[in-house]
Amino acid sequence: MGLKLSRKIRSLREKILEKIKKSNIFLYNFLIFIGAFFKFISKINRKKSFKKYSNYLDDVNNFEYRKTSQNNEDGLIDYIFTKLNIKKLNFIEIGFDYFENNSLNLFNKVNKGLFIDGDDKKVFLMKNILKIIYPLKKIHVDNKLINKDNINLLISKTFAKNEEIDFLSIDVDGIDYFLFKEISIRPKLICIEYNFWFGKDAKCSVPYNKDFKWTMGSLYSGASLSALNSLANSKEYYLIALDSSCVNAFFIRGDLKDNFAILDPFLSFKVPSKYNEKDIENERQKLLKQNLVHF
Repeated sequence: MGLKLSRKIRSLREKILEKIKKSNIFLYNFLIFIGAFFKFISKINRKKSFKKYSNYLDDVNNFEYRKTSQNNEDGLIDYIFTKLNIKKLNFIEIGFDYFENNSLNLFNKVNKGLFIDGDDKKVFLMKNILKIIYPLKKIHVDNKLINKDNINLLISKTFAKNEEIDFLSIDVDGIDYFLFKEISIRPKLICIEYNFWFGKDAKCSVPYNKDFKWTMGSLYSGASLSALNSLANSKEYYLIALDSSCVNAFFIRGDLKDNFAILDPFLSFKVPSKYNEKDIENERQKLLKQNLVHF
């Protein structure tokens, strides 16, 4: 009953806001910003959560926690950069939410940053929140639907060729593999979303389509861990962590790999404990019959 009521209230709120948007865009922007501002404040001040979401974890998962990331990325990122002894860093995050992303927890260490997303609303909110809360931070927010034709150009507008990128996060719920393949920069650490539903054996991705948009609730998105790991290795990056939510893979640049235990993507592959293994297998078989690119 409580969840249904919450959904009804949220649906009613969105309908009211849409009516206001059509009649008075300035009032609409003000109202969504006020709500977003307080949500942002609440998120950055909440306590860390140390809950794990799968079993048979690697040692690196002992450092997991969640604060402003969607899953447990915060703790893994914090651990990796602490181990590398990086005090100030540059980051790029492709695909984000204004209150929940992989770089937000790094703001106390940020020298320079770049957020890129094609969602007008998220970009509007992030830009204006940053102006108020972090006015002195050199963080750019770009409103672009990114693809393999514009990714390097967009990055070059913020970062010069000789600037070191410490952290890159890619989460576009679709053509992540092809963005990773096309990108020319060589950050120290890359966090990229993979689709565990493809399983540990398949080496595949959804086909490239610069206008690809993920349908909420659909399993048809992204690439398999095996595909991303092979691509990473070809670029001299190595797997050092998988979050226990089975969503993100972390790859370290080759010259830094001796600081970490390198994981075998087959042996370290796991599935979220909230799902039944039989249901996972059934959905996997359906997914693998869809239009995919196999590598």
